[in-house]
Amino acid sequence: MSREEPGGDADDPHEAALDRLLKESWGWRNDKQDALHVPLPDWKNWRRIRYFGVPTFVGFRYGDDHHAVIAVWVRDADEGTTPDQCLENFEKWGEPTAHSFSVKVQDPVVTRLPWNPMANPKGDGPLEIVVKSVNAEISTLFSNKSYAAAYGAYVMWPKTCTIFGVAVPVRDSAELARDVRDRYVNDGFWRMERHAEAVPSF
Repeated sequence: MSREEPGGDADDPHEAALDRLLKESWGWRNDKQDALHVPLPDWKNWRRIRYFGVPTFVGFRYGDDHHAVIAVWVRDADEGTTPDQCLENFEKWGEPTAHSFSVKVQDPVVTRLPWNPMANPKGDGPLEIVVKSVNAEISTLFSNKSYAAAYGAYVMWPKTCTIFGVAVPVRDSAELARDVRDRYVNDGFWRMERHAEAVPSF
């Protein structure tokens, strides 16, 4: 087992990697500005990355074979924008990219979660996170790929929206992929920590 291949030398490394994501304890990795601490199970085996053609605030992958991927966006918003409006605006912004990859998404399941923005429990809050869980299929000229995914919206700083997304490739492990996604919905999104009071550059 290594950061490059957290599934080790198992017969099915993807299945073994997803099993680790279900069982390992939570930790955190930060962005380069240390504005956010992003919750990650088996946190030492995630690598911070950039996504080609898709500008993000910070991104992470689990293993070189991308057993799971995470992206965080911070975007401008009007004063008083709610998490629901953040999600709506994010979906409109991402629609052209989704269309270019022929993304098909099943009806989302919406979950609302309380969230405290600071690691210190005495920080301001709690606030609300709105999360959408989806099963998605991406079609390209050469392949079709399925994902269990979820993305949540936070209002972390004035006049901004923060979107935190996780996607898990299904491959031959559909149930495990959904379980990893659901672990994030049930026990991960609320763990996001804001470590900068001022809006970071993005």
